[in-house]
Amino acid sequence: MHISQWPKSDNRWFLGVLCQNCHSPILFGLDRSDGESTYTPPAKLLLTCSQAECRHQADYSGAKISRFQKASATR
Repeated sequence: MHISQWPKSDNRWFLGVLCQNCHSPILFGLDRSDGESTYTPPAKLLLTCSQAECRHQADYSGAKISRFQKASATR
């Protein structure tokens, strides 16, 4: 029997914004500081919602940047 050494959940944190249209999180970067430091957004932040039914494209340069943790998949 082979037992995987990979963790069952991914506990990393990601930077993101909420979609202006459907309010789903749009993740755009890994938070390598684990919430320990302040994030300075780029001058221009153009993003597309990853939800298939939305796909809203917008400029999020002035949006509030939040930290999100992906929900672990249950089996």
